[in-house]
Amino acid sequence: MVLLGEDASQALAELVRVARDREPAAEADAEGFVLDPGDGGAPHYAHRNERLGIDFTVHRLPFPGLQVFDPRVVRIAPGACNERHRHAHESLFLVLEGEGELVLGARSLALSRGALAFVPRWLMHQTRNVGASPLVVLALTDFGFTSAVLGDYDARTRLKHHGPDSAA
Repeated sequence: MVLLGEDASQALAELVRVARDREPAAEADAEGFVLDPGDGGAPHYAHRNERLGIDFTVHRLPFPGLQVFDPRVVRIAPGACNERHRHAHESLFLVLEGEGELVLGARSLALSRGALAFVPRWLMHQTRNVGASPLVVLALTDFGFTSAVLGDYDARTRLKHHGPDSAA
């Protein structure tokens, strides 16, 4: 029985090989391993829907050699939220600026600068900005590993793309 597509199988095999052989994924000179605070990263996803109060952007941080981690900076406008969604990867949120609320399943949790929150795989969640300034969150995910196992599943989680793992 084949559970993975050929590309996903190859990506997973490469992750296993690197871990087993203890080989660094990038050059040891560490070029690009430290980012300036103003480096917002590469745009990854954005969605604005006034009717639903959605107004946010996601930027991927361009660290070289990433295989498992997928660090992202999420910015949510004052009074707005991101999409209510779920996904196969785990996420760890660190609030860099602002005040918010994380709706995690049926619970609402307050977020303020310095707060750290964990979002398990497949749990429906949404982040809201309850403050007067932008809410800025560093989201650390294991998207690289999960994608190696499942293939490219990201569009399934996005409301803008009518993904089956999103919700209005």
